[in-house]
Amino acid sequence: MNQTSKQLTKIDYLTVVFCPDEIARLRFDAKIAFGKGDFASYKEAYNAMLCAELFDQQATDDLDLDVNESVVFDSDYYYDQLFENNPRYRSYGSVDAIPSEERAHFFKNVVRKTKRYKTLNSLIEGDITKFMHLLNTEVATAADRLTSDDLSWSYRHNSGGMFTYEKSATLYRHDVNSGVVAWGANNGGVMISFSGAGCAGLDIPKLHAMLKKMPNVKITRLDIAYDDYDGEKSVLNYFQNLEEGGFCKTNQAPSFSWIQTGELQKLSNEQQALWKKKHGWQKRYDCVANGGNTLYVGSRKNGKMARIYEKGKQMQSETQPNWVRAELELRSIDRVISLDALLNTDAVFAAAYPAFEFVSAKRLEIKTTTRKPKVSGIFVAERLERYCAQSYGKFLNFLRHVKELPDSEIINQLTKGLNPWDIPDSINQACISPPNQMELAP
Repeated sequence: MNQTSKQLTKIDYLTVVFCPDEIARLRFDAKIAFGKGDFASYKEAYNAMLCAELFDQQATDDLDLDVNESVVFDSDYYYDQLFENNPRYRSYGSVDAIPSEERAHFFKNVVRKTKRYKTLNSLIEGDITKFMHLLNTEVATAADRLTSDDLSWSYRHNSGGMFTYEKSATLYRHDVNSGVVAWGANNGGVMISFSGAGCAGLDIPKLHAMLKKMPNVKITRLDIAYDDYDGEKSVLNYFQNLEEGGFCKTNQAPSFSWIQTGELQKLSNEQQALWKKKHGWQKRYDCVANGGNTLYVGSRKNGKMARIYEKGKQMQSETQPNWVRAELELRSIDRVISLDALLNTDAVFAAAYPAFEFVSAKRLEIKTTTRKPKVSGIFVAERLERYCAQSYGKFLNFLRHVKELPDSEIINQLTKGLNPWDIPDSINQACISPPNQMELAP
């Protein structure tokens, strides 16, 4: 049964990302290497993982990775061609000596020539083929289901990539533009976005069941829409809710914007003369807001935004001129959008703001998360040791060689008053909560 038959709200936009297990492991290893300080950025660490000669015949087995600053490439030929024999880099003694921006460009070029990169791209494209097959045979609505003559869903390659992915394609449902597909090992997997037209052709419970079985799946954007065809609650009513605090979930009030659209109506000469006599300046037109009002609450960059507008006027509908649509846009910025949100759109919508509570008595809260470094106590200790050497190494050198204090005396002075169990909270916490590979996946 289609999800829309049970829910007052509907999914109007959906973006999911997924990747093979091999890429998930690379992401994890890159984050660990970056956390240890071996690389200047996560992207550089991830490119180094792609360049490392570690992809063997057992690609699905766990990779035993030991990363350091000297990266072994799987093709000395490409390395020599792009670095040692390239005048652009001739003045640098090593890859590490290249400025960060240039080094990122170098890694990017080497990465795309490695066997590992090409193999991972093949795995990704195989996953896309499988996803499209399931989309046509199982996930499409009954009306769109695969027939012997035609495929309801297809995609056509674009000339370039998008959203930092190397390759992209336009997604079609019955030859109608219904979303996009973007992929590449450079960005770690696949992104598929369904527009409103695309979401209308999905059997949401079956999509939910399919995504549950796929590895490393994450929802990065979910738009939920509530349509009030009779306009029982106008945009002005929502604006009043805003002033009453109906969009405040915490002590920090969200930002908003109010947009009116319409047309100019010219005043008669008599009306212009009367206006000028009364106000002292010439007015030639009246701004008539007959194109519809729109209220935005929140910010897209923060991952949560409400958008309420007069869709009947926007569509110039003669049968439903008072149609008001309220939309909730969620993005995976400091929040995890669970797959179960697909089946409980009313509960998610109602929990987003007090002004939306009228939709459902049930609540499914998509809470924000606090960004915390999830690394082991060993890595935290190594990082603190490095910072300590940078900040206090010269002072300790002064105590040892100028004041000629023995090492034991230096230690006693610096740890005076501390108990044996007094260690940094960051190490304590990391030791108690070891890293989890799936939690570290972006």
